Formats: sequence, structure tokens, C-alpha cells
Amino acid sequence: MNRRFLPWLLFTLCLSVSASAQTRSPSPSASSTPPWLPRSAFLGTYLREHEEQLAVLPEVRVQWELVFYQGYRDVLALLIEPMAAFAAVKPDTVVEGSSVPMTSLQLYSLVLGVGYRSRSSSGLEWGFQLGTGPAWYGARFSGGSKARESYFVGLLDGRAQIGYRFGPVSLGVAVGYGDIYNYRRTSLARPYTGGPQVGLYADWR
Repeated sequence: MNRRFLPWLLFTLCLSVSASAQTRSPSPSASSTPPWLPRSAFLGTYLREHEEQLAVLPEVRVQWELVFYQGYRDVLALLIEPMAAFAAVKPDTVVEGSSVPMTSLQLYSLVLGVGYRSRSSSGLEWGFQLGTGPAWYGARFSGGSKARESYFVGLLDGRAQIGYRFGPVSLGVAVGYGDIYNYRRTSLARPYTGGPQVGLYADWR
């Protein structure tokens, strides 16, 4: 071996060893939560108006996430999100021209969807999701020919969110829209189920 190249070879080896010893800064989009545990929760409400009658359905959701793309700042994931909603404000009547008040309304669903989120090193994050899944809603009425109804349907649901990360937890606001499909036209509760939604989310991904 040419002795002139020996010092350069040693110098190059030392550089490579020192470079490999350096630790990369962790990706701001990486998660320390195991995939079998929920990684997010949402507390919000549906707002739906029909024929000047308003229904307000507070809802709670938890979310599991299966990541299929992990970038430095971006994540694409499959989402599994069970949901329950109960009406806090109900229509005074569900039949125009008659007094048929709604006494209860509830909605349950299991939404399967796709979500995207981006998280910067400063802590600011934003994202959106779209999903669908089976749903069940039930309602009770007073003073009419129908006392109750109960239907299995489908739910199409989407949300956008923006927030900020405080240590291991992100907090922010989310707005979206949800609507049921595959329903019976004779349903009295259908016009008051789903609609625009707004709420707060917590994320510990």
C-alpha cells in the first residue's frame, strides 16, 4: 500500500466512526404510544337544525391509529374511532303542525378512516381525517303515533384540526361534518342526526 494514502485512510475512518456515534434528533411526528392503546380523544358536539328546530348532540370519541407512512414531520395512518353522542337539546316537535316533542336521541358509531397530520419542531400541528362506518341511532317521542324508533345506518364523517404540543400531549380545536346514510325516509329523527361539529381534542401520539 502506498504510505501516502495511509494517513488519509485513517482520517476518513475516524470521521465515519464519529459521525455514526452522533444521535439524530427525534422526529417530531414520532409516537411513543404503543399502537394497541388509544392515541387521541375528541370531545365535541353535533349541531343540527331542521324546520327551525335545533338538536345539539354532545359527543365523545377515542381513537386508535395504525401508521402506514411515517415521515420526519408527516404521518399517514389508518384510524379506528368509536363514538357515542347524546342529545342535550332536542326539537320541540318533529312533526310540522303538531306537538310531537323528541324526548331522547342517541347515536353510536365505529368510524374507520384515513388521517393525515403534520407536526413541526416548534410544536404547532395540524391535520385532517375522513372515515365511514356502521352506526346506530335511537330516539323517543311523545304525543304522536310513533313512540320510538331505532335504526342501523352508515355514518360518513370528516374533521380538520389544529393545535399545539405541550410536552407529551397536544391540545387543539377541531371542526367537521358528519352525516348518516342508508336510512329510512320515514325516520323522524334522521333530520336531527349528525351535521356540523366542533370540539376540542387531546393527542398523546
